[in-house]
This record gives sequence, C-alpha cells and structure tokens, in this order.
Amino acid sequence: MCLDKAKRLKNYINKYHLNNIFSPELIKELDIVEMRENSYITCQSSRLTHLYVLVDGKLKVEFYNVNGKLFVFTFATPLFLIGDLELFHSRENSFISTISTQEQSVLLSIPLAAVKMFGLTDPRFLEFICKQLSNKLFESSLFQIGVFLNVEEKLKRFLYYNSKKHGSLFLLEKRENLASVLGVSVRQLNRAIKSLNEKGIIISKNKKVQIIDFCSLRNDIEF
Repeated sequence: MCLDKAKRLKNYINKYHLNNIFSPELIKELDIVEMRENSYITCQSSRLTHLYVLVDGKLKVEFYNVNGKLFVFTFATPLFLIGDLELFHSRENSFISTISTQEQSVLLSIPLAAVKMFGLTDPRFLEFICKQLSNKLFESSLFQIGVFLNVEEKLKRFLYYNSKKHGSLFLLEKRENLASVLGVSVRQLNRAIKSLNEKGIIISKNKKVQIIDFCSLRNDIEF
C-alpha cells in the first residue's frame, strides 16, 4: 500500500475508532476502495468475496423481486456495513441486494476469508455486526411495514428519523427513490410534501428540506 493510501486509511481508522471494532489482524487486511457517483458496488446475486464499510459518501440499497419490481430499501451513510446480512444468511456466497453510490464514496474492504478467520471469533467485531443488523431491521420496520400509516405519516417518520441523523436541514432523495422507500407512489409523495409545507411543518425547495416544527413532525410517531 502506498504511503498516501496508508495515511488515508489511518485517518479513517482514527476518525471512526475502528481499532475498537477490528482486531489488529483485520486492520492489516483493510484496503481503501474509491467509487465514483452512480457506480455499482454489488449486484443482486453477485458473489460475496469481501465485506465493505462505507466511510465517506452515500449509497442506495435496492432489490428486484421475481417479477422485476424494484424496491429501494434505504440510503446509507457512514458507518454502513455491506455483507453483514449475507454473512449469516443461507445464501452466504451471494449478495442479496444491489448497492450503488449516490455520490463519490470511499469504502474499506475486508476479504471474506479474513472475516471468517479473525472476525467471527472477536466479540468486538460481532457486536459491531449486531448493531449494524439492528439498525437495518429498525429502518426496515420504520419505512416498509407501516401498513396502517397513511402517506403523510410515513413521510413524517422518514423526515423525523433523518433529522435526528442529519439535523434540521438536509437533502431529500430523488422522488422516485423516496417513494419506493416509503412504499407509495410519486404522486402520493408529492401531495404529502405539499401538505407538510402548507401546515408549516417543513419548508422544501428543490432537493432541500428544512424542518420548521419538530413537535408537529414528531406528533403521533412512536419509535
């Protein structure tokens, strides 16, 4: 590994305290992977050879069912682990989802063989995986199975959850992608955004949204 790359890797390790997650043996196996915007990291059913940790940028996680219908699961920001679900799934040798970059991104790759040798016997690494899986389960339950929620309530949940992560001002996803995450149509989503604007709960312009009334946004939301 060149000196500049080694220095960048060390910076990411220090920034995210990865030495508290990965053993020295796994740290030695880490490599930096740089991806341009709209690049595919994994494709559904592609072979699992590495786990990846997102340390910079943004990802889209999506899935095509047997009928070819697209579902967008989530939009991921650091730290986000790719391959944790597959590691313990019956389809261990292939990725379940298609994951692409939404902007220029940086990931740390870990060979699957190293994970099996050094990670699966390390309590710190296993705790990290459990937290990642827990977050994925929480997001799935938050946005996908709210069958008794109307469109506006689903949108309020999404906005509130993202405001807790990114603050009161953040960028919205493309309407088609966001509608897929919430399980609604783009037309329904646009109506809900307009309604929240008219109620003074948010101000949205172009791709940006600002939360104005947190109390109203959180009203009737249970986590």
